[in-house]
Amino acid sequence: MDILAAIPHYGFWFLALLTVLVFVHEYGHYKVARWCGVKVEVFSIGFGPELFGWTDSHGTRWKVSVVPLGGYVKMFGQGANLLEGEAGKAMSAADRLVAFDYKSVWRRMAIVAAGPISNFIFAALVFSIIFAVHGKDISPPVVSAVRADSAAAAAGLQPGDRIVTLNGSAISDFKDILEFVQLNLDQEITVGFERNGVRQTVRLTPQITTEKDPLGNDARIGVLGIESPASVIGGVRAGSAAAAAGLRSGDRIVSLNGNAISDFQQLTEFVQSNLDREIAVGIVRNGIQEIVRVTPQITVAKDAHGIEKRIGFLGIEAAAQSERIDLGLVDSGVEGVKRVFNVSGMMLKGVWQIITGVRPANDVAGVIRIGYLSGEIANIGIWSLITFGAMLSVNLGLVNLFPIPLLDGGHLTYYAIEVVRGKPLGERIQEWGFRVGIAFVLGVMLFAAWNDLVYLNIIG
Repeated sequence: MDILAAIPHYGFWFLALLTVLVFVHEYGHYKVARWCGVKVEVFSIGFGPELFGWTDSHGTRWKVSVVPLGGYVKMFGQGANLLEGEAGKAMSAADRLVAFDYKSVWRRMAIVAAGPISNFIFAALVFSIIFAVHGKDISPPVVSAVRADSAAAAAGLQPGDRIVTLNGSAISDFKDILEFVQLNLDQEITVGFERNGVRQTVRLTPQITTEKDPLGNDARIGVLGIESPASVIGGVRAGSAAAAAGLRSGDRIVSLNGNAISDFQQLTEFVQSNLDREIAVGIVRNGIQEIVRVTPQITVAKDAHGIEKRIGFLGIEAAAQSERIDLGLVDSGVEGVKRVFNVSGMMLKGVWQIITGVRPANDVAGVIRIGYLSGEIANIGIWSLITFGAMLSVNLGLVNLFPIPLLDGGHLTYYAIEVVRGKPLGERIQEWGFRVGIAFVLGVMLFAAWNDLVYLNIIG
């Protein structure tokens, strides 16, 4: 699919996701402000001139504005040092009762923190629903093969070993290993495993390799050198794209366009997002790694609602499938909350790795790339898009808590200083802080936009 020609498709799904997440975030601010007795003057989805809106019985103007990239809640009496300024002196006693700046510092902190917290709660709810509806797919963390000359081979790992812990944290899914390795590229990992009923530990450091991602960009990949039984080809259909490319039963799929995979679910999702593109399939055959290039065959099929969709097929079947575990409501809720914490941890560690240089700065992505991914993931299916939306919700909540003036985290930092000092920071200090914050945020946005354009091969 040509990226420029697909902008309307990508843009629609990106704006649909963004609108929902912005509403959730701003509604958190709005709701807690109302609970704290603050008058909310405006609730806007988007910026700039109003397209349409209405005023509710509490005097709040709810509106949709021209520029749909964000939103805001405007609270009465919110501004730098109103308590000490002329505006504050001019307020009536009734106005002061509903003014933001006249609330206690703890209430102001609660109102500001409510936006990011709402994003976390929303993501946990979405993840919980997904777990309740679909259960949890598990690829047993059992080593089916160890690549020669790999970090795993040097550490003495063997086929049949079951990985149980990484740096002391219990794991139950082979995908957990891949995620953990990517977040510890340059660090030694303590691997706990079971062999013949006996628990042992080894220490190893991932080998770093640079491979091409789906768009041909270089990406640093951490490799232990172990393979999952859930990625072995059990059968190849005659006359299929896989058969024409020379794939065989027993081949172990280890990567797609340079991205490591551990099971056929990841393969299916990747194929659906690359219907018209040649895919570089990394396989291990007789202990030797090879690259086989194959283009999915396309067919049109009707889904459960009778809607026609383009489906891509390689024509291969898995020798071993993931285990699906059905979860009750309580377990689904627990898994949903755990997923939010896990995603947050991965994002924070990824940011730290970029800051310290472990990861390249071109990993910083902006709205252009997010928009592109929204469209690509929408092609896979609605549940994949909903999952992506929950991930973005965690990202939005987390970024807004960074202690940068202009963001919610910056406001919370100011309020924390106010608690310690017993009074707010001076107006001039706050003003300069916000100027620095605006400059920093705009700089990051421009840098991310440049990365996105390079990532999508729009510029060289």
